[in-house]
Amino acid sequence: MKEEYCFNLTVPIEDVQKAQALLDEAKTKIPAMRISRKPDRRQWARFYLSFPFSSARPDLSFEKWFVPHKKENWDLFGPNYGRWGLS
Repeated sequence: MKEEYCFNLTVPIEDVQKAQALLDEAKTKIPAMRISRKPDRRQWARFYLSFPFSSARPDLSFEKWFVPHKKENWDLFGPNYGRWGLS
């Protein structure tokens, strides 16, 4: 299993395209970032963002870049430590 750091991003359904565009821009800055859509809940869209485990902590550079760009009603939770997949 591979170690990772991850965030959960929750946005209103009507903001999905804006959030996806911003995440696509982030992915160009941090190519190792993986973006997954979780099932929507009520009127909220949820994304799972994961970053490879490394001492450089790309997750923290993402957070520093992303927070000033996100809307006030978007919820970014993390970073959390985890494991992903089988090696």
